[in-house]
Amino acid sequence: MNDNLGLFDRTPDDPADVDVDQLRQALQRNAGTARAGFDSGRPATGRRAARAQLQQARRRRRRKFTTIFAAACVMLAIIVVVVALIIRWQKESQVVPDFVGTGDSDVIVRIERGDVLADIASTLISQNVVAGSEAFTAAAAGNVGISELSPGFYKIRQHASAAAAVAALTDPASRVGTVKIIPGLTLADVSRSRAGSDTTSVVPGYISQITAAACVPLNGVSDCFTADQLWEVARNADPATLGVVGWAVDRVKKVADPSRRLEGLIAPGDYDIAPGSDPTKALQSVLKSSAAYWNSTGVQTGAKALGISPYDAVVIASLIEKEGIPSDMRNVSRVIYNRLKIDMKLQFDSTVNYGLDRAQLATTEAERLDPANLYSTYAHKGLPPNPIGSPGPDAVDAMLDPAQGKWIYFVKVDLDGNSCFSVTYAQHEKCIEQARAAGVFD
Repeated sequence: MNDNLGLFDRTPDDPADVDVDQLRQALQRNAGTARAGFDSGRPATGRRAARAQLQQARRRRRRKFTTIFAAACVMLAIIVVVVALIIRWQKESQVVPDFVGTGDSDVIVRIERGDVLADIASTLISQNVVAGSEAFTAAAAGNVGISELSPGFYKIRQHASAAAAVAALTDPASRVGTVKIIPGLTLADVSRSRAGSDTTSVVPGYISQITAAACVPLNGVSDCFTADQLWEVARNADPATLGVVGWAVDRVKKVADPSRRLEGLIAPGDYDIAPGSDPTKALQSVLKSSAAYWNSTGVQTGAKALGISPYDAVVIASLIEKEGIPSDMRNVSRVIYNRLKIDMKLQFDSTVNYGLDRAQLATTEAERLDPANLYSTYAHKGLPPNPIGSPGPDAVDAMLDPAQGKWIYFVKVDLDGNSCFSVTYAQHEKCIEQARAAGVFD
């Protein structure tokens, strides 16, 4: 042990007593020396290092705070941008898509039978007429014209506002491709003379009407077939391919005059012909619809009950259509059946005129007796080779259900078309006098 205080340096011979004052002084000196040695032994760099560490810690805290603050600012900026985009999207999503103006280019749209407002909107959107269904539905709400829109083809403009599209659809001028087959008319145009006048007018036939219906210019450009091209199809195309009703196909092929072979088989009514159709498709659309009509009339079963073919039934109905007004048609029908039964010539001016492509009633004796006119029922017995026009529903009904009577003769006795029916020729002569007195003929 190191005895710095000299307390343990004594030998055994030293006295045992310890000088207390000397001991105190020694302890004080030793303590002072220890403190001095401690202070003098601590490096000065330790204090600087401590301060540096403290400053470094402070800097780390400041950097950490700065980083956190910057991250918070970035996050806040992102949130602000996202919120702004959401608000903008919400505003834009609330804007109903709609075009502006009345449109720019022509287009044909088809409204199908049974279409509701949603179907019409879908059709218009698919053809770029309107921008969206919501605007169109809103514009059409409560519009009676839209709710009563007929099926068919309409010529309107693309990229039109919903309001403009509604206005176009409900404008009667927009409906295109329609042809109205009126009972009693024929395939060919006929000339008509006015009583007491030398002037004549032309009554357009079904071929001319179908040609006109299919011709719809778009944006000022026409791509239409002609009446001559349609006549070519009517004369030469296979009847079955055209859609002629099945029970008439064989008889159609036997008609001597190809221009008349489809006569009477186009049923009266309204037809929709797709604008831009070629001649074959246009005629097919009419004949196929007509076939559906003929198959729904009961002509086949009715004709069988009467002992005639369905085709001859249509021929008879066409004669009834030409010769009588609706109130007299069942009586006219009976006269026809009665004459055929006794093998008597029908002697109808309407058939003579049909062979001459005209609509007037008065005929000359030479015209009536000319055998070259295969349709003259004065020159030839029995029914004409084919119908002489398209019979309407009243004539068809009268053909299927003739009145009961023994009449052989009839003649129109007033300017309203009413007829006088007779059993004997003597009675018929009296009816003729009545007609002359009424100014029906001289």
